[in-house]
Amino acid sequence: MVRKRSICHAAALFAMLIALSPTLSAPSRADGPRLVVMVTVDQLRGDLLDRYQPAFEGGFARLYRDGYRYSGASHLHSGTYTAAGHATLATGVFPSRSGIVSNSWDQRLGDGWLEGMYAVEDPDSPILGMETLDRRQGRSPRNLLTTGIADWILAADANARAVSISGKDRAAVTMAGRAKAEVYWLRQREGRFVTSTYYKEAYPQWVQRYNTTEMPRILSDRVWDSTVPDRFRGLARPDEGVPYEGDRAHTTFPHTAADEVSNGDADAFNAWALNQPRMDRAVLGLATVAIDALDLGQRSSVDFLSVSLSATDYVGHGYGPLSQEQLDNLVRLDRELGAFFDHLDWSVGVGNWLLGFSADHGVVTIPEVQYGEGLGGRRISAGERAAAVERAYADALALVGGDEDRAATVFAEFLEARGLVAEAYTRSELRSGAPADTFAVLFRNSYYPGRAAGPESRRGVEIRTGVQDLVSDRPGTTHGSPYWYDRWVPFVVMGPGVRPGLSDRAVYTVDMAPTLAALAGITSPPDRDGRALLPGR
Repeated sequence: MVRKRSICHAAALFAMLIALSPTLSAPSRADGPRLVVMVTVDQLRGDLLDRYQPAFEGGFARLYRDGYRYSGASHLHSGTYTAAGHATLATGVFPSRSGIVSNSWDQRLGDGWLEGMYAVEDPDSPILGMETLDRRQGRSPRNLLTTGIADWILAADANARAVSISGKDRAAVTMAGRAKAEVYWLRQREGRFVTSTYYKEAYPQWVQRYNTTEMPRILSDRVWDSTVPDRFRGLARPDEGVPYEGDRAHTTFPHTAADEVSNGDADAFNAWALNQPRMDRAVLGLATVAIDALDLGQRSSVDFLSVSLSATDYVGHGYGPLSQEQLDNLVRLDRELGAFFDHLDWSVGVGNWLLGFSADHGVVTIPEVQYGEGLGGRRISAGERAAAVERAYADALALVGGDEDRAATVFAEFLEARGLVAEAYTRSELRSGAPADTFAVLFRNSYYPGRAAGPESRRGVEIRTGVQDLVSDRPGTTHGSPYWYDRWVPFVVMGPGVRPGLSDRAVYTVDMAPTLAALAGITSPPDRDGRALLPGR
């Protein structure tokens, strides 16, 4: 059977590859920044700041006023997941080279597979203070196959310091590269920040104090209500009781622990509370303490600080990017970022810190919302689709026997012919030869041999579902596709040597780390997939 391919968009592919060619780095400057800051907002799709911009007057407003923004920025890989996106921003290489192809994957071991390898899993690096946990709870950058900007900064100066803080372990760890930096993330159910023995032998006093004094305050509120002024609520869709949000029952403000958490379950309460805007308040609070405790940017060295903010992802998954909940979350984050930037001005000094701002991925609008607006979109049962995929693979095996390559080819044909996917690419197609189309470029950039992110991938096939289709049995929405809505992210650079402005040129998240390194006078490896931009020049 001859498989049909979509027409190769040669011009677009050529332009994409030319855009990735290296450009000259900015020269080192004696008056350069003393602190490089990377802020990543998990699931912040590229249109959301523009959509909600009238309601902002804090940190987001400052990005618009003082930053150089690239409105056409995107990830250039297909696996738009948290771990992959953060690793790309931090290292300047695609998942095909960092090895972080998804949040989890099946890993090939000889003739078999180890199922469910977590991106930052390391049994030899247990959670500090929780060494009796299951060994697979250990965390480190063991699976990350290259260095990141934190490594480059530390290599340039033995006295430099690097810190990475997030609500998620897979964000905090990947943003620190392979460095043994100060790396902390939230254990939601315990309601405190932790690290692993890869990084520390004991918790510093400033982290312990924050866990015992500030975290209880952050977790004390049992109600989440909107803080958005009435005049801005029309920027999001109405707060209506709909069965495709939240837990399908409590879908409007106010959200209360009394309604949404089992009475007396402290772990469940913490998880509920930290799936809300207060998670980012906790992360930015600890980052502020870290700046002062470690004198970041206040010595003769160039230091590094990564702050990854996860609440937008949790809120977006539950209520969608256009919901009142997401609007309130971003209005709150705008205020928190404004205070954080003000603290950087006060402690490090105006003009002494350089900021790179982006997101690890976007998100698809809730299908029911898209459909209601006449824009298409559908929710596909994950269970039914999985069963159909299993049947297709069983039929392929029955037809060709145990030959993996032949089975993959027939499996891909069956997936397409039966309407289960829009396109299927075999691993052999992605490993060599000219890409079949521009989507194949994205899949190639996410492919690393022996790491299979999903059941189709494990069987030698990468798949593209229909545009705006969501395969899920749960309410809310998600991400992970190669489509623009999942790849489109903000890309802002702000600080010394950067003139405010706006560009619509195509840039990519692999450009972030090389750009910040160049502006800070730090040497980055010459083999990166991204290139140093010269924002505002």
